[in-house]
Amino acid sequence: MPGAWTVVDALDEATRDEVVALLDAVEREEDDEALTEDQRERLERGEPLRHALRRAGGRLTGYAVIVPDAVPLAEPALGSYDDRLVAALAGIAPVTLLLRPAPESVTAPLLAAGWRPVRGLLRMRRPLPADPPPPTDLTVRAFRPGKDDEAWIAQNNAAFAGHPTQSHMTVERLARKLAQPWFDAAGFLLLYDGDDLVASCWTKVHHLARGDVGEIYVISVAPGAQRHGLGRLAVLSGLQHMTELGLTTAELFVESDNDRAIALYDMLGFHAVARVVELRLDGAQPAPTARPTP
Repeated sequence: MPGAWTVVDALDEATRDEVVALLDAVEREEDDEALTEDQRERLERGEPLRHALRRAGGRLTGYAVIVPDAVPLAEPALGSYDDRLVAALAGIAPVTLLLRPAPESVTAPLLAAGWRPVRGLLRMRRPLPADPPPPTDLTVRAFRPGKDDEAWIAQNNAAFAGHPTQSHMTVERLARKLAQPWFDAAGFLLLYDGDDLVASCWTKVHHLARGDVGEIYVISVAPGAQRHGLGRLAVLSGLQHMTELGLTTAELFVESDNDRAIALYDMLGFHAVARVVELRLDGAQPAPTARPTP
């Protein structure tokens, strides 16, 4: 039976080492990243965060990062979720819970207990290789750090206007991404029509325990160039780059209500493999009754 959760405002050095060791072990076991990229980077940078910890027999067995905001966002590490975490989070409501993955068997009791959905994503995958991109008069080239930053930020923010996470890219945020060990400029493709940046496809390689997986990390088309097949061209260009790296699997994440994008990805051979949801508890509604986890 899992142990109780406690919420703490900071980690001492010994506990931080325990958390990192747990996340590393989860990634080896699950063959996936234990936390989403942004939350893992915040943890590694030592940003002010709160933390939920679960112990059994004195050993750390579960972890969730809690990002302070107007409404705090809690994300449990893969395999860490249980009803006792929900009970602990109910004590700091309002709070948002990011579940990855989010099977109905988990989300249904939360919805019944007063949590409400605020965002949903589909995780989609396809095998590689894919069809090569069609011939084009556009110039397709790699991103040049320090030279293309502002042009890409402007194009990205315009393409994602109103998006909850992607519409607020800044020079500082981009610089942090470019400084990550995984960044490879050759996989950050820009599509130009003359002097106009009309689309981009930023790819990323995840080095997992049982093999590398390529991700269509950010795909964007300038507002004035949409509905002209540039999204398809950009995705196929990214898939071609992944194929040239020898990868055999590609994935992406897409908003679950973005029917147009989902239709494009279906046409390109992607299929949904999991859901990701954010659920919010606005007040002191009762949390689900804790029950033993098999």
